[in-house]
Amino acid sequence: MTHRRLSRSLDPLDDETLVGFLLRLAHHNGTTPAQIASRMGLMDEMGATPGVVSPWLLADMDESRLVRAARAADLTVAEAGKLLLAPMGHRYGLVSHRYRPWTSPQQLGRPNRWVFMRTSQYCPPCLAGDDGPLGRLYGGAWKRAWRLPVVFACSGHQQLLSRTCPKCRAPGQFSPNGLIARPGTEDLHPTQCRASSPAPHTGRGRRSVCGTDLARVRPPRSLGDVDSFSVLLDLQRRLDALLSADGPQRVNSCGQLVPVAQYFIDLRVVATLVLASWPEASGFAATPALAQAIGREAEQRLRDSRRRTSGASKRPYGINSLLSPLESPLTMGAVLGIAERMLDGREKQWTRMAVGPLYGSALALHRDTFLELARLPGTSSALQEVLGVAKGPTDSPSPETYIRGPRNG
Repeated sequence: MTHRRLSRSLDPLDDETLVGFLLRLAHHNGTTPAQIASRMGLMDEMGATPGVVSPWLLADMDESRLVRAARAADLTVAEAGKLLLAPMGHRYGLVSHRYRPWTSPQQLGRPNRWVFMRTSQYCPPCLAGDDGPLGRLYGGAWKRAWRLPVVFACSGHQQLLSRTCPKCRAPGQFSPNGLIARPGTEDLHPTQCRASSPAPHTGRGRRSVCGTDLARVRPPRSLGDVDSFSVLLDLQRRLDALLSADGPQRVNSCGQLVPVAQYFIDLRVVATLVLASWPEASGFAATPALAQAIGREAEQRLRDSRRRTSGASKRPYGINSLLSPLESPLTMGAVLGIAERMLDGREKQWTRMAVGPLYGSALALHRDTFLELARLPGTSSALQEVLGVAKGPTDSPSPETYIRGPRNG
């Protein structure tokens, strides 16, 4: 099928997702996201729900579909590819084909993957856009980085990211069916919440749309503790530098230089052990306030895990409560800060002494699950040695020992 080129297009914004681009393009053309998606060849194939764009297209798409979409939107194939999550895998190994092989985008929605496939975080000032004519009309980018749990704050605007709409409490950009909620609705701005209104509807009609302008909401309440907030922003700046295309190729993990993509897999493993074994790692928290935030989250998740777990199941569904990324940006940053500190050790022996008790407590909680976590594909050989599950190098055949100098920021 030939898809006609759109009469009007836009240049993608820096780090923009496919979702955000479709919303801006629809507003620019005075039509619906469904119509734009159809013209770009993004509708599901015959037999699927009519008018639904598969949510998995956010992650990746086959080359022929990517070429069609690029041609219809007057983009280069490279520009269209940068709207997807998979190309981030060379930096963020949890979506990488090399370090964490996946055969279909659906696999990225599993708890172990640590990527927000169905929802997005957001920074209201970023969504407001710049002062240029297009920024004033359509707002800023819904960023790919906001789909990564390791991005919990906006270092540019110095605030934590938001997770939900303050009015209807729905997660940002959540759609119960497909890539975009209400794809047939024409008159919503790209920065408006597309979830159902919290007000009860009358009669048998469909509930009205929430419509809150997420570019104008107040940022989430941060800690009153200035030191804690400063620690989180400094951590986010370091993680942003690792995710940047011009960032370092290798970084220390357990005293060994490993590819940045693997480092994020190690960070995910240790962060999960921190949460599952809490309060074992409480002494590593940067401030008492951050330790308290983790404690509240860990207690709730452990309670959820026990409530939803069946003892007869080898892989209880409830254990996902401890494997999934944290939904609170504040707590996410607090846990990642501890994980970063543990991985930053000069020697494997120090890291083993720090991480060992966490791993032991997690194994006692559910042995099969955390044994598998320790052997997560793409985990560095350095961390696998620390956890005692190494089967040989999983990264460079000649690993470089890391000797740390003075730390910056």
